[in-house]
Amino acid sequence: MAGQRSAALPIVLVASPERDLQARLAQATRGDARLLCVDKFDAVASFISQSADSVAIVLLPVRDGSGMEATALTRRIAAASPRTAIIVHCRAGGEHTSEIRSLAAAGVHQFLFRGIDDYGIALKAVLQAARRQCASECVYRALAPLVPPTLHSMVEAALNAPDAITNVDSLSAALGIHRKTLFNRCERAAFLGPSELLRWVRLALVAYLLETTGCTLERLAIDLAFPSDVSLRNMLKRYTGLRSIDIRRGGGCAVVLDALQVRAAVSQHRDGQPDLHLM
Repeated sequence: MAGQRSAALPIVLVASPERDLQARLAQATRGDARLLCVDKFDAVASFISQSADSVAIVLLPVRDGSGMEATALTRRIAAASPRTAIIVHCRAGGEHTSEIRSLAAAGVHQFLFRGIDDYGIALKAVLQAARRQCASECVYRALAPLVPPTLHSMVEAALNAPDAITNVDSLSAALGIHRKTLFNRCERAAFLGPSELLRWVRLALVAYLLETTGCTLERLAIDLAFPSDVSLRNMLKRYTGLRSIDIRRGGGCAVVLDALQVRAAVSQHRDGQPDLHLM
C-alpha cells in the first residue's frame, strides 16, 4: 500500500544517564523510532561508526559523564553521518551563549533547553525540527550540483521553510524580491521556471523523507502543506513515473534527482518550453 511505514524504525541514540529525560524521549518517539541510551560519547562514536545509516537522531549533553565535551563528537558525526540529526541538551542563559555558538558551528541542528522545551509536545517538536533541518541540508547538498549557482538561494529558501514556501509568491516574499525577478533569473540561467523548480525541490524533500523516515505519504502531505495526499501522490507519479512506495524502496531522493536531470536536459534543448504540470 502506497505510503505505508518502513519495517525497520530509525534509531534515536541518546548519550544521557538522566532517567527522566529518557522516559520523556521514549514517550515522544513511541511508534516513530527506537530509543537507545548510552552513557559515554565513546559509545556514541562507536555505534555511529557501525550503524550510521540507522541512526536518525543523536541527542547529546554538553559533556558526558567523563567530562568530555560534545563539540568534537558533533564534528565527527556531522562529517561521518550527515543524515543523522544532532541535538544538544543544554541550559539557556547568557553565560552559555559562547558554548552554544561553538556547538552550532560544529554542526548541531537543534538545542533542547533544560526545563524549557525538554518535555511534552515541545520536546517532540524539537526532535521533528532537527530531523527536518538535517533533511533539508542533505537535500540541498544533493540538489546543488544539478541547479545553476544563481538559483541556489531559491533552493535553500524552499528547503528552509517547506511548509510555508509552496508557490512562487511565497518564494519571492521569502527572498524579498519580485516574482518577475525569479523568472528572469531562471531564464538567464537557461533552467526550469521558478514554479517548476520549486516543485522539484519539494518532491526531492518528500522522497528523502520517504526513504529515511517511517512517515506515511499522508503525514508528509500535511507536514509540508501539499493540497492533499492525493495531490502529492499524483505529482510524484507525474514527475518520476513511480509510486511513493517504489520511491521509498528504490532510492528515495536519488530517484527524484535522476528524473530532474532528465527533465533539465530536455528543457535546455527546447527553448521556450513551459513548466511541466502546473498546479
